[in-house]
Amino acid sequence: MTAFITLVLAAFVCFTLVFYIKQRQFRHPALSMPYQLRRPVLKTEERELLAMLQQAVADDYLILCKIRVADVVDVTAIPRRTPWYQATNRISAGCFDFLLCDPQTLDPVCAIEMEPADDGNAFLDQLCSTIGLPLVRLPAEKARSYSEVRSAIQRVATA
Repeated sequence: MTAFITLVLAAFVCFTLVFYIKQRQFRHPALSMPYQLRRPVLKTEERELLAMLQQAVADDYLILCKIRVADVVDVTAIPRRTPWYQATNRISAGCFDFLLCDPQTLDPVCAIEMEPADDGNAFLDQLCSTIGLPLVRLPAEKARSYSEVRSAIQRVATA
């Protein structure tokens, strides 16, 4: 009987010790705030396009980088909750690579994406068409040409 009590007591002590150690591990600062600053914020291709955009638009537009689609687009009133959540979830994780805005009002004028159009990002094309926001796609090879960037922006500005 004493051997059984000793065994139960030893098991309890081991369980308590393991529980204590695990709790200390979970309270470690690296686990409670597992974040670090991303450097650089823009990839090399994005930085190159930003520099090209700054040259091309000068002071005509304000250039915003990596703007969440949900910060630009509102989901219209949908009478049922489930479709509203589905519509919101579709835009919550997406972002525009660049957004050209009117410098005085900050109204969006044009969205710029660095990915070429394909089936995987067709939703963004359809969304921009629906809300009336011109979407310019500038793949990396076009983004290196000042004339390509300037003419793409001018086509949108005159439309």
